[in-house]
Amino acid sequence: MDDKIKKLIDDSKECVLRDEYVGREVLFSLLSINPLSEENEYLRLAGREIARVKAKNEGRVGSAFGMDLSPCKMNCKFCSLGEKWHLFDESYEFSFDDVIGEMKRIVKMGFYQFTIRTTEFYSVDKLCELGKKIRAEVPGRFYIGLNIGEVNVEEATRLYEAGFNSAYHSWRLGEGRDTEFNPEVRKATMRAISQSPLSLTTGLDPIGIEHTDEEIVDRIEFFRELNASTVCVMKRITVPGTPMEGTPEVSDERIAQITAVVRMASGGKWKNVAASPPMQLALRSGANTFGINTGANPRNTKQQFGKWMKFDHAGAVKFLSDAGYEFSNPSAYINSALNDGKNKKNVPEGT
Repeated sequence: MDDKIKKLIDDSKECVLRDEYVGREVLFSLLSINPLSEENEYLRLAGREIARVKAKNEGRVGSAFGMDLSPCKMNCKFCSLGEKWHLFDESYEFSFDDVIGEMKRIVKMGFYQFTIRTTEFYSVDKLCELGKKIRAEVPGRFYIGLNIGEVNVEEATRLYEAGFNSAYHSWRLGEGRDTEFNPEVRKATMRAISQSPLSLTTGLDPIGIEHTDEEIVDRIEFFRELNASTVCVMKRITVPGTPMEGTPEVSDERIAQITAVVRMASGGKWKNVAASPPMQLALRSGANTFGINTGANPRNTKQQFGKWMKFDHAGAVKFLSDAGYEFSNPSAYINSALNDGKNKKNVPEGT
């Protein structure tokens, strides 16, 4: 093993354990390590050790609902929902009652973190209505995040007041090149969320072989600037029929490397790092959370409104256990989730 690289990794880990940020050049150096090398394996072990200390070795399983499905005029090159690709023409939307019924079932099983995913132009007013209905009808204490389109501070505040705790939004890799979005608009929404009572969750999304280390580091520094509470490492899945068809996916080893680098970049502040899709190599490199997804799937040409994955919630807990994590107990799960970001509001009790 290269002694200089080993020392860089050791020094970076100690920096994070002291709750300090490593610099931009350090991040570049860590990202430049050969993903198939002994040095990268050492980096990944360091990422896992940071998760053991800073996340108290606790793993989380979230439950995400894709509320709606419709062809999207934004035509992101990696997304099956682009209307130009003509992979489907129908529209579909889960009813509020369907979502609430599923949430009641999952809460009874002992899972307390939920995400409502919507397409780009889904109504904020409808989301506010849904949030209030969930809080009124689903018993117990639980955490609800959103994965939404563009919002301003006023809209984000309304969503918080309706019962939501966080919102996911990302200045995506390849934004403005592989998407028709203005990167500045995406960044403005992230700033609006961070300035509202909602916690901001975000991610390196979607990572492919076409993305440079500079793009990755630029995003990481922006996430740090906005004090994001959770960061996801999301692999681009090649979807047949989209412009990305034929473009190879990034290797699992590279995703694991980036996961470890995100841990190194966290300054000890991102207690939760998500892996999407979940993979053991990422969990063993510092990721400690992932979701069971239901509903509209932008990574598939067949829209089946069931689970995306092969395993259920019980299987997900075993998946975490196989990587050495302990599943959080309910009270620790809720309190930790709320304290990860600036959002200190108690989770409202349901009925």
